[in-house]
Amino acid sequence: MDTTSNTHTASSRAAARSTAVTHSRVDGRPAVDDAPVVQDAPAVERAPVAVIAPVVRDPAPGASGDNTGGNAFNRRVIAEFRANGGVVGGPFAGQRLLLLTTTGARSGLPRTTPACYLAEADGRLAVFPSNGGAATPPAWYRNLTAHPEVTVEVGTRVFRALATEAEGAMRDRLWDRQVAADPQFAAFQERAGRPIPVVLLAPLGDLA
Repeated sequence: MDTTSNTHTASSRAAARSTAVTHSRVDGRPAVDDAPVVQDAPAVERAPVAVIAPVVRDPAPGASGDNTGGNAFNRRVIAEFRANGGVVGGPFAGQRLLLLTTTGARSGLPRTTPACYLAEADGRLAVFPSNGGAATPPAWYRNLTAHPEVTVEVGTRVFRALATEAEGAMRDRLWDRQVAADPQFAAFQERAGRPIPVVLLAPLGDLA
């Protein structure tokens, strides 16, 4: 369910607190994130699968724009996701993938990136800004730190959400779940040399 190696974002666990990050309404189908690659998903050893003539569905409710900008790989994943109701094939077949739209910390423009996620029982979704194990977090993490109100696409659902950072035992629990689901995240943590955050996305309401 935000990207410097061809990995997927959909991005230790802890008790309790969630530190809220700000707000900024994202209206419309956003431009693709500037970050070079899909964040937090397993590294891709082969060329990304091409989208074969997708029949792109009507823009998501409240969405506009044509996903110009960003890197070609992310654009293909986003187009395939939206053309197929959230289903992406090839190396990402079977992955839990969402589209996360943040507001650029400096530009103020909407930026969309694919990210791997976990679902919590209370409806929140956890994403992991590992940036493929890079020493710095991905751009989407910096964006939501400045503007914590985001737009999320899961399947065909599009909704606003508030991003908060999980801490302590809650972070550890979620991180352990993600490593169990995809052991490559353990390698991301080892390479990063920084604690990889866990971000919770709490739904605020569907976009009609």
